Amino acid sequence: MPSYKIVKGVKIAEDALVRIWINNKIVAELVSNPELLEELGIGYAYSEGYINTLGEIREVATAGHDVKIKLVGDVATRAKKVEECGIGEFVKIKSPRRIHDYRQLTTLATEFAKLTIWNVDPHLAMHTSALYLDEEWAVIHDTSRHSSVIKLIGMYLKRGKEAESKIAFTTGRVSSDMVYRLATIGVGAVVSLRGPLYSGVEAACKLGIQLVTNIRNKGFTELCP
Repeated sequence: MPSYKIVKGVKIAEDALVRIWINNKIVAELVSNPELLEELGIGYAYSEGYINTLGEIREVATAGHDVKIKLVGDVATRAKKVEECGIGEFVKIKSPRRIHDYRQLTTLATEFAKLTIWNVDPHLAMHTSALYLDEEWAVIHDTSRHSSVIKLIGMYLKRGKEAESKIAFTTGRVSSDMVYRLATIGVGAVVSLRGPLYSGVEAACKLGIQLVTNIRNKGFTELCP
Protein backbone atom coordinates (compact mmCIF):
# COMPACT_ATOMS: atom_id res chain seq x y z
CA MET A 1 0.00 0.00 0.00
CA PRO A 2 1.16 3.60 -0.57
CA SER A 3 2.56 5.49 2.39
CA TYR A 4 0.49 8.26 3.93
CA LYS A 5 0.30 10.64 6.90
CA ILE A 6 -2.59 11.38 9.23
CA VAL A 7 -3.44 15.08 9.57
CA LYS A 8 -6.35 15.95 11.88
CA GLY A 9 -7.78 12.51 11.34
CA VAL A 10 -7.48 12.70 7.55
CA LYS A 11 -5.33 10.30 5.51
CA ILE A 12 -3.01 12.27 3.23
CA ALA A 13 -0.94 10.58 0.54
CA GLU A 14 2.76 11.19 1.07
CA ASP A 15 4.86 12.70 -1.70
CA ALA A 16 8.62 13.15 -1.55
CA LEU A 17 11.52 14.31 -3.67
CA VAL A 18 13.38 11.11 -4.52
CA ARG A 19 16.96 11.23 -5.73
CA ILE A 20 18.25 8.55 -8.08
CA TRP A 21 21.99 7.84 -8.07
CA ILE A 22 23.86 5.80 -10.64
CA ASN A 23 27.46 4.91 -9.79
CA ASN A 24 27.61 7.58 -7.07
CA LYS A 25 26.25 10.33 -9.30
CA ILE A 26 22.81 11.93 -8.97
CA VAL A 27 21.05 11.51 -12.32
CA ALA A 28 17.48 12.52 -11.41
CA GLU A 29 15.20 13.99 -8.78
CA LEU A 30 11.60 12.80 -9.06
CA VAL A 31 8.47 13.47 -7.03
CA SER A 32 7.01 10.17 -5.92
CA ASN A 33 5.25 8.33 -3.15
CA PRO A 34 8.19 6.91 -1.15
CA GLU A 35 7.20 3.27 -1.70
CA LEU A 36 8.58 0.83 -4.29
CA LEU A 37 11.62 3.04 -4.76
CA GLU A 38 13.71 0.16 -6.08
CA GLU A 39 11.20 -0.22 -8.92
CA LEU A 40 11.40 3.53 -9.51
CA GLY A 41 15.19 3.43 -9.77
CA ILE A 42 15.29 0.41 -12.06
CA GLY A 43 12.50 1.75 -14.27
CA TYR A 44 14.25 5.09 -14.59
CA ALA A 45 17.64 3.59 -15.40
CA TYR A 46 16.09 1.36 -18.07
CA SER A 47 13.74 3.86 -19.70
CA GLU A 48 16.48 6.51 -19.81
CA GLY A 49 18.91 4.16 -21.54
CA TYR A 50 21.44 3.66 -18.75
CA ILE A 51 20.84 -0.10 -18.85
CA ASN A 52 19.38 -2.58 -21.30
CA THR A 53 18.95 -5.51 -18.90
CA LEU A 54 18.83 -6.08 -15.14
CA GLY A 55 22.09 -7.99 -15.53
CA GLU A 56 23.87 -4.66 -15.95
CA ILE A 57 22.97 -3.70 -12.37
CA ARG A 58 25.32 -4.86 -9.62
CA GLU A 59 23.32 -3.46 -6.68
CA VAL A 60 20.25 -1.38 -5.86
CA ALA A 61 20.00 0.16 -2.39
CA THR A 62 17.42 2.52 -0.91
CA ALA A 63 18.06 4.83 2.03
CA GLY A 64 15.41 7.34 2.98
CA HIS A 65 14.41 9.03 -0.25
CA ASP A 66 17.55 8.03 -2.13
CA VAL A 67 17.86 5.18 -4.62
CA LYS A 68 21.47 4.20 -5.27
CA ILE A 69 22.23 1.98 -8.25
CA LYS A 70 25.63 0.50 -8.99
CA LEU A 71 26.21 -0.72 -12.52
CA VAL A 72 28.57 -3.45 -13.62
CA GLY A 73 30.40 -0.98 -15.86
CA ASP A 74 30.70 2.76 -16.26
CA VAL A 75 27.66 4.99 -16.64
CA ALA A 76 26.67 5.14 -20.28
CA THR A 77 25.50 8.42 -21.75
CA ARG A 78 21.81 8.14 -22.43
CA ALA A 79 20.91 8.39 -26.08
CA LYS A 80 17.84 10.60 -25.87
CA LYS A 81 16.14 12.90 -23.41
CA VAL A 82 12.71 12.03 -21.98
CA GLU A 83 11.03 15.10 -20.54
CA GLU A 84 8.42 14.89 -17.83
CA CYS A 85 4.95 16.10 -18.86
CA GLY A 86 6.08 17.49 -22.17
CA ILE A 87 7.52 16.81 -25.57
CA GLY A 88 10.42 14.39 -25.38
CA GLU A 89 12.26 11.86 -27.49
CA PHE A 90 12.19 8.11 -27.12
CA VAL A 91 15.27 6.29 -25.88
CA LYS A 92 14.50 2.93 -27.46
CA ILE A 93 11.50 1.00 -28.65
CA LYS A 94 11.07 -2.66 -27.86
CA SER A 95 9.13 -4.78 -30.32
CA PRO A 96 7.11 -6.69 -31.33
CA ARG A 97 3.84 -5.03 -30.38
CA ARG A 98 0.39 -6.40 -31.06
CA ILE A 99 -2.73 -4.55 -32.19
CA HIS A 100 -5.58 -5.06 -29.73
CA ASP A 101 -9.31 -5.10 -30.35
CA TYR A 102 -10.96 -1.84 -29.28
CA ARG A 103 -13.71 -3.72 -27.45
CA GLN A 104 -11.11 -5.66 -25.50
CA LEU A 105 -9.44 -2.42 -24.44
CA THR A 106 -12.66 -0.83 -23.21
CA THR A 107 -13.68 -4.02 -21.39
CA LEU A 108 -10.30 -4.11 -19.65
CA ALA A 109 -10.68 -0.43 -18.79
CA THR A 110 -13.77 -1.32 -16.77
CA GLU A 111 -11.78 -4.01 -14.97
CA PHE A 112 -8.92 -1.57 -14.38
CA ALA A 113 -11.31 0.95 -12.82
CA LYS A 114 -11.96 -1.56 -10.03
CA LEU A 115 -8.22 -1.61 -9.24
CA THR A 116 -7.77 2.16 -8.97
CA ILE A 117 -7.09 4.02 -5.75
CA TRP A 118 -10.70 5.23 -5.79
CA ASN A 119 -11.78 1.67 -5.00
CA VAL A 120 -8.73 0.56 -3.00
CA ASP A 121 -8.62 3.58 -0.68
CA PRO A 122 -10.83 6.51 -1.77
CA HIS A 123 -9.41 8.75 0.98
CA LEU A 124 -6.04 9.02 -0.78
CA ALA A 125 -5.60 11.48 -3.65
CA MET A 126 -3.37 9.45 -5.95
CA HIS A 127 -3.01 8.24 -9.52
CA THR A 128 -3.19 4.57 -10.50
CA SER A 129 -1.34 3.03 -13.42
CA ALA A 130 -1.28 -0.61 -14.46
CA LEU A 131 0.05 -3.07 -17.00
CA TYR A 132 -2.11 -5.91 -18.28
CA LEU A 133 0.39 -8.65 -19.06
CA ASP A 134 -0.96 -11.84 -20.64
CA GLU A 135 -4.08 -11.80 -18.43
CA GLU A 136 -2.19 -10.66 -15.30
CA TRP A 137 -2.31 -7.20 -13.71
CA ALA A 138 0.61 -5.18 -12.34
CA VAL A 139 -0.71 -2.15 -10.46
CA ILE A 140 0.97 0.97 -9.03
CA HIS A 141 -0.58 3.78 -6.97
CA ASP A 142 1.46 6.98 -6.83
CA THR A 143 1.12 10.71 -6.23
CA SER A 144 2.65 11.29 -9.67
CA ARG A 145 1.31 9.70 -12.84
CA HIS A 146 4.79 10.02 -14.32
CA SER A 147 6.49 8.19 -11.45
CA SER A 148 3.79 5.52 -11.47
CA VAL A 149 4.69 4.65 -15.07
CA ILE A 150 8.41 4.51 -14.23
CA LYS A 151 7.67 2.16 -11.33
CA LEU A 152 5.57 -0.02 -13.62
CA ILE A 153 8.55 -0.43 -15.93
CA GLY A 154 10.75 -1.41 -12.98
CA MET A 155 8.12 -3.85 -11.76
CA TYR A 156 7.85 -5.38 -15.23
CA LEU A 157 11.61 -5.87 -15.48
CA LYS A 158 11.78 -7.45 -12.02
CA ARG A 159 9.01 -9.82 -13.11
CA GLY A 160 11.71 -11.57 -15.08
CA LYS A 161 9.66 -12.92 -17.98
CA GLU A 162 8.61 -11.42 -21.28
CA ALA A 163 4.90 -10.85 -21.89
CA GLU A 164 3.49 -11.28 -25.37
CA SER A 165 0.69 -8.79 -24.74
CA LYS A 166 1.36 -5.52 -22.90
CA ILE A 167 -1.41 -2.96 -22.38
CA ALA A 168 -0.97 0.09 -20.13
CA PHE A 169 -3.75 1.81 -18.18
CA THR A 170 -3.74 5.05 -16.22
CA THR A 171 -6.14 7.31 -14.37
CA GLY A 172 -4.06 10.32 -15.40
CA ARG A 173 -3.82 12.32 -18.59
CA VAL A 174 -1.45 10.66 -21.05
CA SER A 175 1.61 12.78 -21.85
CA SER A 176 4.47 12.12 -24.26
CA ASP A 177 6.98 11.10 -21.59
CA MET A 178 4.62 8.37 -20.36
CA VAL A 179 4.16 7.05 -23.92
CA TYR A 180 7.89 7.09 -24.69
CA ARG A 181 8.78 5.25 -21.49
CA LEU A 182 6.12 2.60 -22.03
CA ALA A 183 7.41 2.12 -25.57
CA THR A 184 10.76 0.99 -24.15
CA ILE A 185 9.16 -2.25 -22.92
CA GLY A 186 7.03 -2.76 -26.02
CA VAL A 187 3.62 -1.65 -24.79
CA GLY A 188 1.20 -1.86 -27.70
CA ALA A 189 -1.75 0.12 -26.31
CA VAL A 190 -2.37 2.81 -23.69
CA VAL A 191 -5.80 3.42 -22.17
CA SER A 192 -6.59 6.45 -19.99
CA LEU A 193 -9.65 7.05 -17.86
CA ARG A 194 -9.03 10.78 -18.40
CA GLY A 195 -8.69 13.00 -21.42
CA PRO A 196 -5.29 13.10 -23.15
CA LEU A 197 -2.66 15.75 -23.67
CA TYR A 198 -1.74 16.54 -27.25
CA SER A 199 1.89 15.55 -26.66
CA GLY A 200 0.66 12.09 -25.66
CA VAL A 201 -1.50 11.74 -28.77
CA GLU A 202 1.35 12.93 -30.97
CA ALA A 203 3.81 10.48 -29.41
CA ALA A 204 1.44 7.51 -29.58
CA CYS A 205 0.54 8.12 -33.23
CA LYS A 206 4.20 8.63 -34.11
CA LEU A 207 5.17 5.31 -32.54
CA GLY A 208 2.16 3.35 -33.78
CA ILE A 209 0.81 2.73 -30.27
CA GLN A 210 -2.95 2.45 -29.81
CA LEU A 211 -4.29 5.24 -27.59
CA VAL A 212 -7.79 5.11 -26.13
CA THR A 213 -8.98 7.84 -23.76
CA ASN A 214 -12.21 8.65 -21.98
CA ILE A 215 -13.45 11.91 -23.52
CA ARG A 216 -16.01 13.90 -21.54
CA ASN A 217 -19.52 13.64 -23.03
CA LYS A 218 -18.21 11.19 -25.63
CA GLY A 219 -16.87 8.18 -23.76
CA PHE A 220 -13.93 6.01 -24.72
CA THR A 221 -12.45 7.16 -28.02
CA GLU A 222 -9.58 5.65 -30.00
CA LEU A 223 -7.23 8.49 -31.02
CA CYS A 224 -4.35 6.40 -32.40
CA PRO A 225 -3.59 4.87 -34.77
